[in-house]
Amino acid sequence: MLTIANLSKSFCGQRILDGVNWFAPERTCIGLTGLNGAGKSTLLRMIAGQMEPDSGEIVLPKGTTVGYLPQEVVGISGRTVLAEAMEAFADQHVLEAECRRLEDAMAHAPTTGPEHDALMASYHGVRERFDASARYDLEAETERVLSGLGFQSGDFTRDVGTFSGGWQMRIALAKILLGRPRVLLLDEPTNHLDLEARTWLEEFLANCESLVILVAHDRYFLDVCVQRITEVSRGRLTDYTCNYTRYLEQREERRAQEAAAYTEQQEEIERVEAFIRRFRYQATKAAQVQSRIKQLEKLERLSPPDGHERRVTIRLPAPSRSGRIVVGLEGAVKSYGDISVYGGVDVAIERGSKLALVGPNGAGKSTLLKLLAGVEPLTGGKRTAGHNVRLAYFAQDQSAVLDPSKTVLEEMMAVTPIEMVPRVRDLLGAFLFSGDTVDKPVRVLSGGERNRLALAKLLIEPANCLLLDEPTNHLDLTAKEVLLEALLAYEGTVVLVAHDRYILDRLPAEILEVGHGEAIRYLGNYEEYLAKKASLNGTAPAAPVSLRATVIARTRAISRDLDWPFDYA
Repeated sequence: MLTIANLSKSFCGQRILDGVNWFAPERTCIGLTGLNGAGKSTLLRMIAGQMEPDSGEIVLPKGTTVGYLPQEVVGISGRTVLAEAMEAFADQHVLEAECRRLEDAMAHAPTTGPEHDALMASYHGVRERFDASARYDLEAETERVLSGLGFQSGDFTRDVGTFSGGWQMRIALAKILLGRPRVLLLDEPTNHLDLEARTWLEEFLANCESLVILVAHDRYFLDVCVQRITEVSRGRLTDYTCNYTRYLEQREERRAQEAAAYTEQQEEIERVEAFIRRFRYQATKAAQVQSRIKQLEKLERLSPPDGHERRVTIRLPAPSRSGRIVVGLEGAVKSYGDISVYGGVDVAIERGSKLALVGPNGAGKSTLLKLLAGVEPLTGGKRTAGHNVRLAYFAQDQSAVLDPSKTVLEEMMAVTPIEMVPRVRDLLGAFLFSGDTVDKPVRVLSGGERNRLALAKLLIEPANCLLLDEPTNHLDLTAKEVLLEALLAYEGTVVLVAHDRYILDRLPAEILEVGHGEAIRYLGNYEEYLAKKASLNGTAPAAPVSLRATVIARTRAISRDLDWPFDYA
């Protein structure tokens, strides 16, 4: 399907892709992986025809359609969501209109003669193309795709311009998927999708007949969707016919073999050079010396093995001990005008908990986190923080609190405890700030860079309860792994909202499902939560056990001297 021959591309004197040769067969889903700046997005843009290579060629069969979703889309307005998504069928509408024009022309033309023959030939060609690509019930198909990506029926008639950038990305994704291109290029398609929309996209790609090449920083998504991983590193592409988890294993095996071969060759070179140095000026050894010099000249020297990215491990500041109950809500009511989000919910977060909030978009996950953090006032009810609690809250717009006049390093040092100063650069490196980038002024950072800096800044401050709203946004796979390991080792309390399935399967020991004004607790990680929900399918739903009753039972069972101000009598 796709053939790349001797492809090269440089930026500012730095070679990004160096003589790449690559083949991608049809009906395959390929995940591109590699460090930031390795050239993944550059490769996609060149395949899409939006960037020219310095040399080499990209070959696709004649007539191949290509759909490309970039990381950012230009904001649009003036059309409804449904009308914008249905622009995917513009080519079909053009062919249909041309068929009707030619039919009308034939109806008014002579029934014989050159004019008739020319019209018939044109009509036959257009009609053949139309029949080959025609699809019917387009509006229903468009609504199905939009619904899968999280839009409600009431959203279909809203102007696209009234939606945030993340939702406009979903519209752009829907438009590309509806077009059914033969080559589908997706650059971080999961960035703005919640769990439900990601699951829908996974199922869509599983049934997709296109060649799909994607970049994603969601490990679970890559494991589920791709049949092949292509690593972009040091200007070349290396293929692994497996999913992402197996790729990590095979990559380490390959690098170990390459390192052993390189070391063995270097030892042999050193041995030969030592012989040459020792006997260079001895006449009796002249022939042997010359033979070894020629041996070295002919030797095809191995490149140093890929420098596997330095494994950065960060350890969060040790938290001080808080009361057994860290923060809680009793009879919490929250409304925005006539819209009621919570109508009397009870939540209690215990010391040392690792808890994730889940639920569909609009269910109130971020709102509940804000109520727990105390940054959003309750409409009714009571919020109480436990003894010696130090909360750290990361919002989706946390970057707004950064000082634009400071550099990245200065912004970090302003909040770093003395004992953590030696680890500041390691932490920044884990969040993709290394080398001279730590001296960049905050005001010139992109939105993603500002969010990463805000998260690094929050994590280095001493706290015993972390409330994190989408902390993995704008992190690559390596940075996500570093953050996950740090949170797993953290002895304090963590409550988070995340749409990364891998994080949700590894980190939380409890799931709090929110929606319809309720919050229901499930013990276990996200996979166990899904299994519990699935076991209830097809049976009469049991009456929800209130979280308040659950908390009362647990707290009474474990101790009577809790640091908890609520009266359960």
